[in-house]
Amino acid sequence: MEQSTNSKGNRRVFMQKGSVLAASSLSLAAAPKVHAGENNTIRIALVGCGNRGTGALRQALAADPHTKIIAIADAFEQKANLMGEVLKETCNPEQFGLEKDRIFSGLDAYKNAIDSLSPGDVVILATPPAFRPLHFEYAVQKGVNIFAEKPLSVDVPGLRRLAAANKIAKEKGLRIAVGLNNRHYPRTEETIRAIHDGKLGDIFSCWVYRCQAHRALSPKGNLTPLQHQLKNLFNFDWTCGGFIVDGMIHNIDICCWAKNDWPVEVQGIGGILDDLRLDQRPDMLAVEYTFADGKRLMIQGRSMNNNWQFHQANIQGTKGCTQVGEGVREPRIYAGSDMVSSSRKEIWTPSVSANCNSYQEEHNRFFAAIRAGKEWNEVDRSIKATFTAIMGRIAYQTGERLTAEKIWTSKYELVPNVDTMSIDGPSPLMPDEQDRYFVPIPGIFKFS
Repeated sequence: MEQSTNSKGNRRVFMQKGSVLAASSLSLAAAPKVHAGENNTIRIALVGCGNRGTGALRQALAADPHTKIIAIADAFEQKANLMGEVLKETCNPEQFGLEKDRIFSGLDAYKNAIDSLSPGDVVILATPPAFRPLHFEYAVQKGVNIFAEKPLSVDVPGLRRLAAANKIAKEKGLRIAVGLNNRHYPRTEETIRAIHDGKLGDIFSCWVYRCQAHRALSPKGNLTPLQHQLKNLFNFDWTCGGFIVDGMIHNIDICCWAKNDWPVEVQGIGGILDDLRLDQRPDMLAVEYTFADGKRLMIQGRSMNNNWQFHQANIQGTKGCTQVGEGVREPRIYAGSDMVSSSRKEIWTPSVSANCNSYQEEHNRFFAAIRAGKEWNEVDRSIKATFTAIMGRIAYQTGERLTAEKIWTSKYELVPNVDTMSIDGPSPLMPDEQDRYFVPIPGIFKFS
């Protein structure tokens, strides 16, 4: 659903992506037909035609030669139609089954796309995560397998809704993958196994960094507030969950995986320095999570220009330290606590090759599980990862020290009208007369 307002720019971006899709499809054309026949074809519907949806569809088609795209949906009609054109031009003909009457647009278009599938087919849910629980619930109702991009919600009520739907998904035996792709990077997996085997000793601290340039807003033009926010989804809390939830969830998840635990308390600080800003993206934040054993996970985020940029997870133990997770292609374990100087000493390195695309690998494993009739459901741990990230956002926005138990019972919704929203209607976050948006102030903002 994310797109630029420049239609020529849109087409150039999509054609670039389409060329990659075409390249992967050409390699599939020569693949042996081990599952020949229409009855063995897994049909795919894509909901959300933005960058991540485009990538996820390309990876799904490359994961299994006997897949076919048959329906797409996006909030914006132009975006959906453009996606249809690109797929027609670039997709392997054997994997292209998209007719014009299965290109849908609008905020209720997800229903049409999912309704085009049969039980056992696959829907890719790649819209802004504000809509993830709603779309997930409907896909489960229809009995289709699901690839759901991370995060799984933007607020706790949405997570509880999705968790309830996942209980039904388990009863139906649906296969569900979630886009925490770093869980499927072999070098990260091997490093986490080494940590669990004691290579770091006892973990005593974890640090997550995401320090980067600010994401500028695209022009508003004649767009409504809702349309403007959807096209700038990373700048508003309700669309993406906020900087922590969207941008830092991968490495928060990696640290909790290494720790083999999830935090029970949280406190933090953060905010926006420029009161003339026309979005909600924080300039800086720092959050401290506490595990049940008293150990800490610290995260530092910055979204400002002309500042030091850094993106990874650092974990320290009694025997050594490691850099691992998103942003780290070649994780290592070092002696002591020195992981930056030229004299640092490596004491362990992964044995598996770095020649792996974790985005592709997660789809390879997902579709292999479907073919094999293997149980595959990544939702429970992904709910915990999403919830932990939401905990951090709530902590720095309120300025309170809060328990996970209290936050899980929260009724505070960022998108209370998600079931009834229309692309031409109002946004759940409306600007004031100067086009400025509500920004939570610690000590004043409270959640219920």
